[in-house]
Amino acid sequence: MKTMPDSKADPAAPPAGPAESGEGFSSSRDTGRTSATLRAAALLVLLVLVLFAAVRFHMWQTPPEMKQQLVLVNPWNPVSEIAYTPKLTEIEGGFLADKMCAEAAGRMLADCRAAGCRPMILSAYRSVDDQLVLYDEEVQRLVDRGFSPELAEEEVSRKIAAPGRSEHELGLALDLVDEDFTETSDRQAQTDTSRWLSENAWRYGFIQRYPEGSEEETGYAWHPWHYRYVGEGAAGNMHSLGITLEEYILMFYSEEASVVYDKT
Repeated sequence: MKTMPDSKADPAAPPAGPAESGEGFSSSRDTGRTSATLRAAALLVLLVLVLFAAVRFHMWQTPPEMKQQLVLVNPWNPVSEIAYTPKLTEIEGGFLADKMCAEAAGRMLADCRAAGCRPMILSAYRSVDDQLVLYDEEVQRLVDRGFSPELAEEEVSRKIAAPGRSEHELGLALDLVDEDFTETSDRQAQTDTSRWLSENAWRYGFIQRYPEGSEEETGYAWHPWHYRYVGEGAAGNMHSLGITLEEYILMFYSEEASVVYDKT
């Protein structure tokens, strides 16, 4: 009589499946990495939402005089449309600035010097007439170099605000340079003063108003020397998010805030 082969698996035989090749472990690792990525993305979204809610609440409860720190002036939003009148006071160098930022500016410059830098105010408040003179002189300088009046004005408008569209008319903007290099060019960013300010100005309520690569948002080319006071809370938020004043207003705009943004 023939003996039928035993259908039971040999207990000594190696287990079947993909484990031998490591495919199972690889799949588990991939799944784990995907889950970790999704958790990180969800956490980031949650943090942004929390920040958004906090800023909106802050804007809702902030006194009207503090909301004026966020007034927006750029090529699309002239000073005349916001009916803003600065309350001027004298700051170092005989310059004038709005009282809202004068004390903070003094502290910032003092701490910058304590860090071994040599900051200097090149410009602060300018009246619309002062802005007109500055603008026209720069246009004429380019015309004298051979530019057509139209091309000269177009070029100047990227670097100098037209009269009535300058933050300097608010008294909330400062042009800050290094005493050892007072040129208003991109090279200013390489000075010790500029490096310190770019890292620390937000702690005093100031932002570098026209950062590199933001011309489409702000309307102006990179100005590493131009700082604008917006208040410590707003400056801290903009610094953390890496955004401009225009982007901040679009993200956290509320009807209670005295700000306007109409890029038309």
